[in-house]
Formats: sequence, structure tokens, C-alpha cells
Amino acid sequence: MHKKAYFFTLDAFIATSVIVIGIVLINLAHINKPYEMQTAFLSQDVIDAASSIKVYEVSDSEYVNNLIENGNIINPANTVLEQIGEFCYKGMDDTAGNFTESVFLGIIPKEYNFQLLIKDEDDVLFNYTKGANMDTSRILISSKNIIFGQINDSTMWGPYTSEVRTWQ
Repeated sequence: MHKKAYFFTLDAFIATSVIVIGIVLINLAHINKPYEMQTAFLSQDVIDAASSIKVYEVSDSEYVNNLIENGNIINPANTVLEQIGEFCYKGMDDTAGNFTESVFLGIIPKEYNFQLLIKDEDDVLFNYTKGANMDTSRILISSKNIIFGQINDSTMWGPYTSEVRTWQ
């Protein structure tokens, strides 16, 4: 009789250990998994915001105000993406990079990495990257939008493809 209680206790201990180890392994695997939905929402939100926010709405940035005052930004009613596209059309890559950095500095959370590409068909006109390790990331989400604009009554640029990539 004494032996049966010993085997039942040992069996219960082994079963409990297997369950506890299984729960711990599941929790560890879940903690290290990047949040795919949050990354997808961030990518789409960034492209949506950049294609709807007007330059004059971000004029609290000293750099943006200087660009408007110096005449580098002709139409402050352009959206942020349209303005970056216009800088690319005019060959003002450094200005486009600084403008992108000043606008997106506080938007992208620190735990996420971010890349903005402006393409004319297969040619990359502009590439701004914040962060690293895109090639080794387990999750990379991309959102795209078409942009075009008008310089004056007779000159238009585009259409360009704007692409935002986010990863953890």
C-alpha cells in the first residue's frame, strides 16, 4: 500500500513539472516575439500621417520655419510627403533628409526602426533610414503611397512611390 502512494506522488510531481516547464517555455517564446500588428499599424499610420499633414501644420519646428522663410518651401500647403517628393525632384537630397528627420523625430517610437523611400519606378530617389539591422529583423512591414505635385502652373513632378518600412 505504501508503494502505491509513492508512485502516485512521483507521477503527480512529474506531471506538474512538465506542465510548469511547458508554460514557462510558451511565455518565453511569446515575450521575444515582435508584435507584428503594432509594427503594421505603425507603418500604415506613418504613411497616412505623412500624406495628410500639411507642412504649415509642422511649422513649430525651427528647421521647417527656416525652410519656409528662405524660400526652399514654396507651398506650405503641401503635405509632408509631397514636400519631400518636391525636394527629390529639385535634387535637394540633404534638405529632404534634414526635413524628414525634423518631422519624424518625435513620431517614431524608439523601439522601432524606420525607413522612408521615394522611388521613381525602380530608381530610388531618396532613402532615409533611422535604425539598423533591417536584414536580420524577424518582422519588416511596408506601406506604400503614390505622391505627385506641382511646382508652378506649367511644371508637375511625379508620380513617385513613397514607401515606409518599419521593423523591430
